[in-house]
Amino acid sequence: MDKSTLFVERLIILKSNQAIYDEEFHKGINVIRGDHSVGKTTILEMLFYVLGGEIKENQWLYPADKCDEIFCQLSLNEKQFTIKRDIEKGKVPPIYIRSGLYEENDTINNDWKKYGSRRSESGDKMSFSQQIFELLGWDSHKSDDYANLTMHQILRFLYVDQETASTKILRAEDSQRGDSEGIRTAISEFLLGLDNLDTHKLRQQLIMVEREYDKIASDLLAMYRVLGGDSSLTLSSLESSIVANNDEVINLRKKPKEIIEHDELDTIRASKYNEIDGQVDLFNRKILAFKEDLISTNGEIVDCELYDKSLKFRKKSLLESKASYDAIGLIKYEICPCCLEKVSAYEENECHLCHAPIADSHHANNYMEILTEIDFQINSNNKVFDDYKEHKTGVSSALKIANSQLSELQSKLAEVSKVVDLSLNSALEDANRIGYLESENKNIQNKIEIISELDKNKGRKIILSAEIARLRDEIELAKLSSKDRRQKVYSGISENIIPILRKDKRDNGKSYEEVFEESLSTDIEIDFSKDRTLIDGRVKFSGSSNYIKKNSFQISALLESLDDPNYRLPRFLMLDAIENGGMKAFRSHNFQKAMIDSFRGRDDFQLIFCTSMVLEELNNDTSGVGPYYEGNVLNLK
Repeated sequence: MDKSTLFVERLIILKSNQAIYDEEFHKGINVIRGDHSVGKTTILEMLFYVLGGEIKENQWLYPADKCDEIFCQLSLNEKQFTIKRDIEKGKVPPIYIRSGLYEENDTINNDWKKYGSRRSESGDKMSFSQQIFELLGWDSHKSDDYANLTMHQILRFLYVDQETASTKILRAEDSQRGDSEGIRTAISEFLLGLDNLDTHKLRQQLIMVEREYDKIASDLLAMYRVLGGDSSLTLSSLESSIVANNDEVINLRKKPKEIIEHDELDTIRASKYNEIDGQVDLFNRKILAFKEDLISTNGEIVDCELYDKSLKFRKKSLLESKASYDAIGLIKYEICPCCLEKVSAYEENECHLCHAPIADSHHANNYMEILTEIDFQINSNNKVFDDYKEHKTGVSSALKIANSQLSELQSKLAEVSKVVDLSLNSALEDANRIGYLESENKNIQNKIEIISELDKNKGRKIILSAEIARLRDEIELAKLSSKDRRQKVYSGISENIIPILRKDKRDNGKSYEEVFEESLSTDIEIDFSKDRTLIDGRVKFSGSSNYIKKNSFQISALLESLDDPNYRLPRFLMLDAIENGGMKAFRSHNFQKAMIDSFRGRDDFQLIFCTSMVLEELNNDTSGVGPYYEGNVLNLK
């Protein structure tokens, strides 16, 4: 896959519509430097928040919690976007996104698209994470315990904060549900490309299929209990029983009856005849309506199928068009394709044919809007399609029953046209038999509804069982094929860690930790499920050494991502813990030198870190973001 890149270009924090922080960032190493307790951490927390991170009410830092909103200009896969988010303590507000650069009037700009921070239950609206995943070229994935991977979870790997324990790889979570072994593994394997690019997608499908299978199995068990011995009956046999019972009722009513001439009976007969004749007319109208509904529904189903093919073709064409544009750029004509005249001179930022102004982000903006709209239409069409199919099944069943009931009413109508002497024993027996058959038909109709659902679920269960087996086989094959990939990634990270650790020396040239000096890459063990890195079997070292180890791991992963196209890690990292654990200036400077050496000659990444002990080589406007802060970074006065 192509490299995914996320670079912060500018961050603006507003209070009462006034920018109290507005700084530009750059590719490569970015240093936020200043005295202790001036708000350096606040800037990284705000970046974490505006990129989709969630901050608990009691974790907000002053004075950020007194501000109103944040804007961030980003480069996503070399396309520029601006995002904004309101600051609301104790809440999870939506995030707005539009293509292009930040503008001073962005607070009143109408081009924003609103995205919830979490996936909607109905699935008809994209979340911010889904949109960013789409723009980065990622599929959305789920971990083994059915929790969606979101930008919040992704940032747990990309942001090393101060509060998380120094022995952990990922940013700490308050809830166990948000920090299970499955989620930790999913985050790490997804970003490092350890899933063979397909495993998480297969797991996502397997989880959904297994959940549906369990639900259907539960429903079937309940149906078997209701039906008892009748569970072996088929829909065809039950429908045949209704038809046979109705035929018998019709034949019984057609039997010759002894006619009794009597004025009172004539009156009763006329009243009953009119009543049943009205019911026959009603059923004729119902049947006609059912048939018209069925014809209309069939037409709608065909339309949905054609529309689905059209939408998927449009999406495929759009993706191919984007790939072509990314590969060859904007096509320019020397001759107008309409009038065949030579194209006149044009300005740099306008269309060379119609001379309309073109922003740098014009194509990315159109692509995002059209793709989002097509995805929404596909989801909406699928729901309508499913509704029509379910409606067709119901109408077909209702039509079949209505036809049978009409035949029964027509036989009653023929019977009422005669007057029966009920004193005759045979006539009484016929009437009793008819009553029994009609009651039996009602019971059978109830069973038909259950058996119909039973047959549907049994068929679906067979399909799901085969699908589960197929997905499990594919996951196992993917695991086998990713074994070499896993070894390559772990070895690459470990080999990058060793040079950084060996530069961690005292001013007398001796190592702070003997293990750091003597260990080989084979002595490093990475365990994402337990959220830890071991060196020579050890997890814990001194406080400052733990942070050296912790940051070395994240830097090594970033280094590996620069030349490995299978990494999804977007060549972006934030560090806010390089001086924790009582670190001295000399040791911090050594670590900063190790970072510089690791990335020397590279600018295809972005590393943002905070320090109050800045290395002289980085204490300048080229590497620094903003000035060296001696007062609060966010000045509310």
